[in-house]
Amino acid sequence: MSRILAFVNQKGGVGKSTSVINISAGLAQSSQVQDRNKRVLVVDMDPQANTSQIYSDTSDNDLSIYHLLMKYAHQTDTNSDPISMERLTQPTYLKNVDIIPSNVMLSSAEIDLVNAHGRETILKRIFKDNSDFLNQYDYVLIDCQPSLGLLTINSIISSDHVLVPLKPDVFSLTGLELLTETVSKLQNVFEIDSTILGFFFTQVNTNESMFKESYHLCSKTYGPLLFETAIRKSVSVDHANAMDQTVIDFDLKSNAAQDYLNIANELILKTS
Repeated sequence: MSRILAFVNQKGGVGKSTSVINISAGLAQSSQVQDRNKRVLVVDMDPQANTSQIYSDTSDNDLSIYHLLMKYAHQTDTNSDPISMERLTQPTYLKNVDIIPSNVMLSSAEIDLVNAHGRETILKRIFKDNSDFLNQYDYVLIDCQPSLGLLTINSIISSDHVLVPLKPDVFSLTGLELLTETVSKLQNVFEIDSTILGFFFTQVNTNESMFKESYHLCSKTYGPLLFETAIRKSVSVDHANAMDQTVIDFDLKSNAAQDYLNIANELILKTS
């Protein structure tokens, strides 16, 4: 049975898409902590489509997750409409990672879905109807847009767990309280089982006082929800993105690559 994980932060620039890309790669190479590598499906729910740019060659004219959302929003007959989760799924250059891509069309979804019946639970219904297909994967990772809008709400409601990448600054920690309150409200209103699996810091210099203070405060407030591993700054991440690769493939010996592998291992242990 697959674990569905939504990567959420209403702030941009926290390394959310980069984390989805590299944690999926880390999970796909996780035999060092488990008896086999994990199969991973990435669902790109971010209109910026940065994850799709690394993992697919989808253009703005191609079918994407947007079209599947619209199919369910308009209650199109599933037998007559050829759009399906399986059809949208593409292999990536990594053996154990597939993706359902996004493109610029998704930027209109907030408006297009506003009058749809059950608009907050469309993605959950899609996952439910395709449970047999999803269960081919060990993990489903959802890359969310940098807001708490309708697409992110759909992603949280459809997930088993929420993961939150953070930058070590005051604004990220302030926003964390709003995010935890939002998840709590969704749990109450929609009676969902989705919980926050954890927080992890990205783009850090471990010697800086701001990181040390942020890590201490987050650890004190949220305890075991804070991942032990933090993702250190590395120019290899930018170079890897420019080459349409994960940093694990581009520069395995870099700090960031080793950190993302460790995060993937922590995630496996937390969800086992």
